[in-house]
Amino acid sequence: MKKVYRYSITLNKNGLNDYEKNFVNYVFESSSPKDALRRVDSVYERHENIGKRIPYNAKLFLEALATSAEADIHNV
Repeated sequence: MKKVYRYSITLNKNGLNDYEKNFVNYVFESSSPKDALRRVDSVYERHENIGKRIPYNAKLFLEALATSAEADIHNV
């Protein structure tokens, strides 16, 4: 039986509109839970460096993605 990762479900059922997706497009190309965590950190760092705010719902999505990716990594 194929293992279904939580992070991929979070990516597919994101609930973001097009405007919010534009801020976090980079995370949708994740290929593994570790890659998803790396991309979440990268998105936060990039927006912090340029001084641009991430919309509230996009921020909640990034937190949910990080949580589900960590759960996948640690097999919780």
